[in-house]
Amino acid sequence: MNCFEWDEKIFSCRRMRKAASEKLSTSSVKDFYETQMKEAVVQACDLLDKPAQWDRHYRRTAASATLSIIYGHPTLTSEQDHIVRVINNFADRLFHAVGIGGHLVEFFPWLRHLPSR
Repeated sequence: MNCFEWDEKIFSCRRMRKAASEKLSTSSVKDFYETQMKEAVVQACDLLDKPAQWDRHYRRTAASATLSIIYGHPTLTSEQDHIVRVINNFADRLFHAVGIGGHLVEFFPWLRHLPSR
């Protein structure tokens, strides 16, 4: 990767961070009230309907609220929605990757000395 590619990636990251920062600023939080109320009502109904699946309901709510607030998507009512499954699978993979014991090198320290290729 050359310097120009890195500069483009850094510029893109900065641009995305700036956009997210503007969208999630303390002054714009008031605009999220309606979305949060919709999500809370859907989650309460789901929890009353199927309380044993509370973890799925919270995952759906988190994914749906994020998509609604940041990207303007409508409220997702099913945890079986494709985008909810994609987000939850990514979160699971990320959680397992950063967790303790997520990599073999933690159990076999001598692996650090092996080349990566």
